[in-house]
Amino acid sequence: MFLAGCEASERPAGGPDSPESQGLMMPEGEGEGGGFAFDESLLLEGAESLSEQVPPASCVGATEEEARVEGHPSILRGVVLAPQGQLARRSNLLEYLIPTAHAAPLEGELPVDGAEVALYRVDGRGEPAGEALVRTTTDRAGQWCVRMPDDAEFGPQLMLIATAGERRLRRPVLHRADLDLYSQPEALLRLIVEEGLSLNQLTIATYLNLDVMAQSAVDLIAPVSVEGAHGVESLLARLQQTMAEDPRLSQALERLYEE
Repeated sequence: MFLAGCEASERPAGGPDSPESQGLMMPEGEGEGGGFAFDESLLLEGAESLSEQVPPASCVGATEEEARVEGHPSILRGVVLAPQGQLARRSNLLEYLIPTAHAAPLEGELPVDGAEVALYRVDGRGEPAGEALVRTTTDRAGQWCVRMPDDAEFGPQLMLIATAGERRLRRPVLHRADLDLYSQPEALLRLIVEEGLSLNQLTIATYLNLDVMAQSAVDLIAPVSVEGAHGVESLLARLQQTMAEDPRLSQALERLYEE
């Protein structure tokens, strides 16, 4: 009994089963009846963010070497986002929605799993003019990646189209950065076409200018919320109306129509 007591008294604190090793500490000034405090550095040890657990999407049409090159001029990457992560009408919410480093353009727009993303040359109304140049499918984090064909050129006539069921989201490929597909670019494209403008008459600089005004209209001047929108079409209608009522954007579109 005496030896056992000595063994226990000499056992060093912080052993493998001690509270300290499990991220718990005795508060200062507390005796045997005191509680434990949490050591966050130990509790979070080994924890990883969800985004770090999701590898980059495989790049369709690119070699392994090309896909590894950061900033490769022909590699296009992005994420497809939609209200509650749903582009098509579905009976159940999508599972495995994982936040990524790409912030949702509107709060409530989340990554879409399994959407088809294709690159097209389009006509003046933004409709495909021929077969897809390349296509892929988003992963469970909504990510996609394709290699742009060598003979394709940036501009409003080169379009990314994400589809799921009967729903689609489009975005002109004006440069290789910022190519996420979500509701705002589709709403702007619809507004441009409904105003009687042709994509063939718009330069990259002009379209970028319109895009900046559209983003300001729905993000800052008259913020649009996903809340209360019943799916993609409902949100698109709300965004398009807000853009159409923005004086700067309306005047810019009117001047382009008159040219």
